Amino acid sequence: MTMHALSSHRFGPDSPEALASEALGRALGVALRPRRLVLADGTSLEVEGLDDDSTVVAQFVLNEGAVRSPLRNKIAADLFKLVWVASTVVPGARPVLCVSPTVASLLTRRGWLPAAARDLGVALFVVTAPDGVKALE
Repeated sequence: MTMHALSSHRFGPDSPEALASEALGRALGVALRPRRLVLADGTSLEVEGLDDDSTVVAQFVLNEGAVRSPLRNKIAADLFKLVWVASTVVPGARPVLCVSPTVASLLTRRGWLPAAARDLGVALFVVTAPDGVKALE
């Protein structure tokens, strides 16, 4: 699929997403930046992290507080987006979902979200204090 990537200003340099993106990039050995991808047919989408060589595509769900249905829906939407981008838009990119400890609680239980992530090849990482990430097992 033909597409081109443009810089995006999806989040500020000191935002939780920017800090998590930097930590995830260090862990994976790439520099991740938010990008707007534009497909040949004009369809555009934002990804929260993509390296210059398009080897890793990442989304971040860093919510804190109560776990509610909209949060589960956000996780499911980001999983779907990552699988589509990595399989069709940027073939071969490693899809990664990086989450807060609160969100990680939804992905460490037995349920369809963590099973889907595993079966579809989406790597899960959790943010660790103060500025790191670790694989979510």
